[in-house]
Amino acid sequence: MAQESGTILPRKALIPFMETLEDLRQRILACRKAYRQNRQALADIALSLECLSLSLSTIPDEVFLLYAEILNDDGLGKIPHSSNFIQSLFNDFEKLSALQQKRLLDIFVQQAYRYHSRVLQFSVGDIIARKYPFSTAVHTFKTMWETGKPPAKNIAHFGANVLSLTLPREGAERDALRELGNVMKMGAPS
Repeated sequence: MAQESGTILPRKALIPFMETLEDLRQRILACRKAYRQNRQALADIALSLECLSLSLSTIPDEVFLLYAEILNDDGLGKIPHSSNFIQSLFNDFEKLSALQQKRLLDIFVQQAYRYHSRVLQFSVGDIIARKYPFSTAVHTFKTMWETGKPPAKNIAHFGANVLSLTLPREGAERDALRELGNVMKMGAPS
């Protein structure tokens, strides 16, 4: 029996699902080998992966691990269509377990410096700002900013802008965002 984030699925139910995951893994491998030529293929894989999870109430660890593998890949982080995986995760965020959400955030922090695509940088900043608790998002953006690496700083900047658009003009959260803005204006870690 395989486990789906707390739910046990019968092995028979997983066989077609696993074959499809293996097909997607093979397609991703092909994109890694020639990622510049396979930009649209990556977008198609993201759509296929999202379609796999449409009928599921939670994202199984097998599917999450495939997302993690993609988001940890240095070459794929340079391709604009990698942002489609973030959009899929954004759409299915509530289907992720708390542990998967934490792991996803850890991946973003650890791999942010590799995300050279501006579209991917914006997508990562957006998902952190909109899907994680405010204090977690601000702390994450501060951490990313303080790395000094341009891709991570761009993610932090994009995410702070998203937060700025969604917060009331006054209050403790706005004050915390202003503090983050001051760290960013100084240009150096606090």
